[in-house]
This record gives sequence, structure tokens and C-alpha cells, in this order.
Amino acid sequence: MVASLACLIQCLERTISPDRNILAEAQLVLEQCVQENVGQFISNMSIVLADSKNSPVARQAAGLQLKNCLTVRNVSQKEEYHRRWLALPLKTRKAIRERLISALGTENVYPSCAAQCLACIGAAELLSSETETSSDTTSLGDLLSVLANLIGQTANEHCKEAALEALGYVCQEVNPNVLSNFYTSILTPVLNSMINNKSTKRIRLAAARALLSSLECIHPQFETEGGRNIIIQVTCDATQSRIAEESVISLEILVKIAFFYYQHLLDYMDQAIVPITLNAIVSSDSNIAMQGIEFWSSVAEIELNLASGVYDPTFAVPKSCQYTEKALPKLVPILMEALVTWQDLSNDIDDLEDWTPFKGAFSCLMFLAQCCPNIIDLYIIPEVSNRIKHSDWRQRHAALWAVIAIIEEMGTEKAYENLLPLMAPIWELTEDKKSAKVRYGSHVLLNRIFELCPALIPKALRPLINGLLEHLDDNKEQVAAATCRSLASLVKVVFKLVSEKKDGGKPLTFSLSRYYKEITEKLLKCGEMSSEHLQFAAYQALADILVSSPHDCYGIVKSTIQTLLRKIQNLEDTTGQQYVMYGTLSRALVRFDLDENAVPLRHEFMSSLLSVLEAGVVKEEIFLATSCAISLLGPTELKVHLPSLTTYFKLAVGLPDVLPLIVGLIGDLFRVLGTESLPYLDYYWTTIIDLLNQKDIPTKLRSDCIATLMDMANSVGVLHYQPYIAPTLNQLQNIAGITVKNDTEHEEIQENTLKLYTVLFSYTCVDQEFGQLEQNLKLECSSRLLLMHECLKSVSKFMEDIIDEETSDIVIIAGGILVSLVIARLGAAKANTYFELNLNASWLLNAALHRANFFEFSSYECSQICKSALSELEDFNIVKRLIPN
Repeated sequence: MVASLACLIQCLERTISPDRNILAEAQLVLEQCVQENVGQFISNMSIVLADSKNSPVARQAAGLQLKNCLTVRNVSQKEEYHRRWLALPLKTRKAIRERLISALGTENVYPSCAAQCLACIGAAELLSSETETSSDTTSLGDLLSVLANLIGQTANEHCKEAALEALGYVCQEVNPNVLSNFYTSILTPVLNSMINNKSTKRIRLAAARALLSSLECIHPQFETEGGRNIIIQVTCDATQSRIAEESVISLEILVKIAFFYYQHLLDYMDQAIVPITLNAIVSSDSNIAMQGIEFWSSVAEIELNLASGVYDPTFAVPKSCQYTEKALPKLVPILMEALVTWQDLSNDIDDLEDWTPFKGAFSCLMFLAQCCPNIIDLYIIPEVSNRIKHSDWRQRHAALWAVIAIIEEMGTEKAYENLLPLMAPIWELTEDKKSAKVRYGSHVLLNRIFELCPALIPKALRPLINGLLEHLDDNKEQVAAATCRSLASLVKVVFKLVSEKKDGGKPLTFSLSRYYKEITEKLLKCGEMSSEHLQFAAYQALADILVSSPHDCYGIVKSTIQTLLRKIQNLEDTTGQQYVMYGTLSRALVRFDLDENAVPLRHEFMSSLLSVLEAGVVKEEIFLATSCAISLLGPTELKVHLPSLTTYFKLAVGLPDVLPLIVGLIGDLFRVLGTESLPYLDYYWTTIIDLLNQKDIPTKLRSDCIATLMDMANSVGVLHYQPYIAPTLNQLQNIAGITVKNDTEHEEIQENTLKLYTVLFSYTCVDQEFGQLEQNLKLECSSRLLLMHECLKSVSKFMEDIIDEETSDIVIIAGGILVSLVIARLGAAKANTYFELNLNASWLLNAALHRANFFEFSSYECSQICKSALSELEDFNIVKRLIPN
């Protein structure tokens, strides 16, 4: 432990030292202090932070150390930290809190460390009611009262500002459902600070930030008209402030009010909110304009979700008020002007990637098109027609992006009708002399037109192809790259249309066959350019075109693949160009998936990849290409490369950086080899289990390991995987103990765990009536029955721990499929004996059915199996209710 407080302060001041050795030594000392006596360390940090005589560096560092002892992002660890705080003596906790309160307004830094730490303490003390009943217990309510008094009574502006800041942090840190019990304690000081004529700019800004943070937890205020009126009035008045920052925050509040209280806006839209937000969009201040645009994007997204039914029907869902449709006549022209106004340099294409009012307006138009697909063109197309031939490049550019925003939602017929008169000017803009941005936008639009409305492709292809090939030489790499994508889109859609006429089979020829060679040669040439951006686009387009090839282009495709292989071998070192080439080859070789004549090409591709891997190259693109190569080689072909792959895997398992990729490749091997992977099962299974047994491995790697175990089990089948089932179940039980409920980082591992449980159940499921069987079969069935009991007992508890209304769709769907399978195999009565104590199976099946509708890949499978299981479960429940206890 540090000998004195003075030494501790010196350590804190060294945490900003540019000398790495001094910095590391200081951090080590602080970590040792935490480990030796965390309570004393927390107390010392509060002393340093509260003493204004200490240096700002020491105080800020102390605040950071204190905050890190009170909270952490990980949900399960956060609760542990809260309990650690509550384990401190009550006297110590009160002293620390009082020091932090006394520090409010004395730090002269933003954000206030004392304010953040008070919020963390408020969150921690929510648990105090579970552990203590003393009237002296520090509580959330006490803290809010203290902060409210400081805001309402203190004359010290800095203290008042810091107290408002602390109030905002409390609202961010504490569960809003808990805070709703204290909403008047939060709102009264905040609103008074916003409307008080004597409040300074700093106080009004701090109050507005606190209101923004509190909106989710003050929902009782919105349940009454009077309560709503107050908040809307105060917020709308604040949007008119001459201080831009205050106006921006107030508009943010309106955006958030729309998100949480959409159904309560009707009385305020026409007279207040619509004019305010439209005026904001035309503001010359980009931050104000962005918030005006964000409001309408948020409203449009809400109405889109209401129309599509994504909200869970078990909750109260508001009806759509169609605010966006009513606002279109005024909103569209203003958004078009935003597209015109917020553009700077005519040739600076890179700034299109920045989140500016231009991009915000484009995004908003997309949302509006999704909300109002039947009428959006009535407002957009006239604007486009008036601007597309305008002398100002900004007007032409805005016209192009407006069409890009709505083309998908118009539908094929409307797109054809509206865009046919515009095709000539759109094509002319691909050669716009004044603006590279306009040329770029025209190619982005052509790409979308080819893809979504192929009827607009001209019948005379030669001029179109010549023009596109010429535009590949544009002096702006982004324009050339966009042309690559336009060209690829054209080839893909023409190939698709011809293939559909052949009932999905590969056509013998198509209208672009005569241009195929010059297209591929030109793209190969583009791939040699120095620009990595253009290289990537050229090789991506080349891959698309090689895959979309009729039989009469077979020779060109094969020679192009051979050219790429030679190029890779001739490159002196591993470069970005080489990695992109591998990706192109991966996709192109799919074209020859069933072609025996292409076997040498696949072997050459795999050998090339192995040489790169063995050279120590660690690039995701190489591993993805290797995964593709493994899947392209059949079991017999793959065995040729297995010795080299196995040797590489044995070495690579010791390299942490590549472990997730290696684990994925092992799964690929088993999927391709099927039952022929049996000789390798024990070694690779042990390798994966050893990885899972390591402490503190990343969650993603653990998830990949589970997925690979599933690949192994599926590949070798129930008979050969039988000896591995029990230890695999043990691993799944270990995972159940460390996974975190409703944590996005843990969604994938939970999904994979449920899927592996599903496989293991299907492997252990056995009819329990086996009295007539021979003795050896009885023993085998009895063993499997015990495993099945263990499996279902384990997975039932696992689902209880991770599943509720907030659980992600993929986990709900995986759980629904598993429960459905158990009911299908065992019947509802037996299945219910495993689930009834821990899980509401009916709710889970209904939730899986609803959510699967938005996952095309699993919708049919999930719907069929869940519907059947629900029917059987309902029949069982009816019978159960009829039978007296």
C-alpha cells in the first residue's frame, strides 16, 4: 500500500507522464492499492477529488480511478461492483458521498468526475434495500433530493451546473423504471432551471442536457395533458434560443420525445413541432439542420416500424398518426434544398462519406420513401425534373441523389414510368465536365437502375458498353470505381434475366457475350492501378462478372482465372492487391463448382493459399479465401491438402491473433469431409475442448468453438459422436455459467449453444419404453436416456437464465426451434416435465414465431415446427385443465 496520501497524489499525477516507464509504475502502484484494500482506496480517491488544493491533474485522475472502482460496462461485473460498494461500512459510504457532493462545482472540468461518481453510487445503492433496513441507509431518493436542493437553493453557478450534470448522469446510469418513481424530483429543478430568466447560458445548457437524459424515466409526466404541455412548451421555447448549442440540445430533446412518446405528439405537431423542425432544416448552422432532419428521420422510422409490424404485439403498440405523409408537401422541397445547400467542392467525392446535413437529408428521403412508397414520387420526381439539367452542379447532384433515395421504394412499374424521360440526361451526367461528384452520382444511380428496373437498359448495348469502358479511365478513382460497379450490375442483371428464362439453369449465351472479353480485360487492367480503392472495385466487379457467365464465355472465365493465379505468383510480396485477388478467385471458382476440368485450378488455388499461410501471413481475406477453397474441394480432393493443413493448424493454434479464424477453418474441414473426417475427430475435438478450458478467452472465440463442435457432431453422426456427448454437455454447462443475459456481445454464443444443445438432444433422444429389448441394447438406451435427461435439464436452466422479452431475435428463434423439437420427439406431456418449472414454453414458441417472420433464412423452418409444437402444447394444456388435481 502507498505509504501516505501525499505519495498517492504523486502517483496520480504521474498517470499523464509521457514517459512510459513512469506511467506503468504509477498504474501498477494504483492497481496494487485496489487489490490490497479497495474500500480504503475508494475513500482516498474521494479525499483527493474533494480537496480543491490538489492539482487538477491529481483530482481528475482520482475521479477516474474512483469511477472505475464503482462501475464497469459488463452487466454481471457491474452488479458485483455495486455489491462491493454496499459491503463498505455505512459510515464510510456516507463520508465518500458527502465528499463528492462537496466537490460539485469545484473541478473546473467537463464532464465532472464527482457528478459521474455520484451517479454510479446512486445506481449501486438501489441494491441497499435488499441488504439493509436502517433509516440511515444512503438511498437514491436521498441523493436526488440533495441534488434538487443544490440546484434550487445554491447561488454558486458552478455548483448548480455540476448538480444538474449529476442529475443527468443518474438518469443515464439508473434503470428508468426505478427512476420513474422520482420523476418530480428530477423534472422540477430541471424545468425551473430552463425557464428561469435569471439562469445563465451554462445553467440552461446543463438543465437541457439533464432533461435529454431523463426523458425515458419521466413517462408519468406524459400521461397527463398538463404534464405534456409543460415539457413540450419549455422544449419548443428553448429551440428558439439565439444560442446555437441550446437550440441543438432542445431539438435533440424533440427527437427523443418523438421516439419515446410518439403517440402523444398529435396535439403539438401542426402548430409547433412541424414549423420548428422545418425551420431547423433550413438553418445555416449544420448542427441545427442535422437535428431538424434527424427528427423527421426518427418519426419516419417509427411509422415504418408500425406499418411493418416489427413491434412485439404483446406490448401496447401505438397507432400510426401518419405525420410524415401529412408533412411531405412541405418537407420534400426543404430536404431537396438541403441536398443542394450542404455541398462544398464539386470534385471532393470523399466528403460524401461524412455525416453532414447532405447525407442526413438523403437518409431522411430514404425513410420517407419507405414510409410513403405510393406517393413519394409525386413530390420527388417534379423536383428532380426541374433540377437535373440545371446549370448549377449542386442542383444536378441533388437531383441524382434524390432519385437514388427513392428508386427502390417506387417499384419497377413506377420507376420505369418516372425515369424513362430522365434516362438521357442521367447518361449525359456520366460525362459531366464541371463536377466529379455529378459523374460519381450518375454511376451510382445507373447501378441502381440496372439492378431495380432492368427494363430501362437500352436495347442498343454497344454505345452503353463503350461508354462504361471509357468511364473506367476517369481521372477520379471514385468515379472509375463506381463505373466498375455499374458494369458489374449490368452484366449480373442481364445474366439473371436470361437464366430465369432457362428456369435457373446456366444459359448457353446472352446479349453481352460478344463484349465479355473486352470487359474482363479492362477490369484486369483497372486492377493494376495504384489506387487500392479502384483495385478493390475492379476485382469485385470482375468476380461478379465471372460468376455471371453463360457457357459460351467458359473459356474467357477459365483464362481469366489462370491470369489471376499467375499474377498472384508473380507478386513479390503479399500486398492488398493479392488479398483482393484471392477473394476474386474464391468467387470465380464457384463458377466451376461441378466442373471436373477445373479440379487442377482448385488445387492450384489451395496450394497458393497454403504457401501464403505457411509464410506467416495473418490476413482475414486469406482465411476467408481458404474457407472457400476448402468448400470447393470435395472430400477426395481435400485429402490431398490435409497433411499441409493439419501441420499449419497445429502451429497456428498457438497464435492468439488467428485462433478464431483457425477454429472456423476446422469447422469447414468437417463440413466438407463429413463421415470421412472421423480419423481426425479425436485430435481436433480435443484441440477445441482445450481452447474452451482456457480461462478468459474472448467470447467470440468461445462462440466459434461451440459452432465448430456442432460441425463435428453433424459431420460424424450420432454413432461416432456418442463418446463425446457427455464432455460436450459439461462444456455447455460451463458456458451457461459465464454468459451474460441480453448482452449483444453474448448473443452469438447463446445462439450457438442452443443450436448445439439441439443437436445433442437429437443424438440422445430415445424412446423410454425399451423393456423388450436385448440386454446390450437396454444398456445403450439407458445410457442415452441419462444423457438426454442431463441435456434437457441443463438447457432448460440455460434458457431460464438468458431468455426474456428483451432477448435478441436470433436467441429466441434458436430456443423456439429447440423446444419445438423436444415436443415433437417426446410429446408435450414429457417435454413439459423439463420446461414447466423454468420456462414458459408457450410464450417462447409464440415469440419465436413472431420474430422469425423478419428472418427470411429461418422463417419457414421455424414457423412450421413452432406451429406444430404450439398446437400439441395447447392440446396438452386443455387436457391438463380438464383433469382434476
